[in-house]
Amino acid sequence: MYLTELLVRCSDVEARVGRLYRALSERFASGGEMARLWRELAFEEEIHAGILRRELESFEQVEDAGAYLPEYAPRLEHVLQVLDDLEERTLTLETLDDALVVAMALEQAELEDLYDDLVVQGYPAFKLISERLESVSSAPPAPPRSKGSPRPARRRSSRSAS
Repeated sequence: MYLTELLVRCSDVEARVGRLYRALSERFASGGEMARLWRELAFEEEIHAGILRRELESFEQVEDAGAYLPEYAPRLEHVLQVLDDLEERTLTLETLDDALVVAMALEQAELEDLYDDLVVQGYPAFKLISERLESVSSAPPAPPRSKGSPRPARRRSSRSAS
């Protein structure tokens, strides 16, 4: 299996997991902290899917299929089997505790390791961009400013005007 095929399939898996978290949000969160948790989990998976799609595009632009990585096929098949089972279980969940068990199983399904390994396979510039996107998406929101408080100082560019 070539890297580009893995990127397509893993991007689809990440998107499926995001949809699963969104479905759990609709079924098991009446607002508040639980709703926020489900949305944050879904958002993280959606970001991962987007990063993998952008990595795929970087290979497609130079007509490169990437490395041949046969060792990833069994890992991907395992993740797909776990995801299929969890999606099926989600249909019959009755309680929030049941939903949390599914969420824990998703987080332990080796998907994160597979994602990290695929990002490392990309071009160096792409890895840097991915790290920056991840750090921005996981950064805590800035505290609200009170009226009349000064704006934070802007950093000046180190570039010289030529």
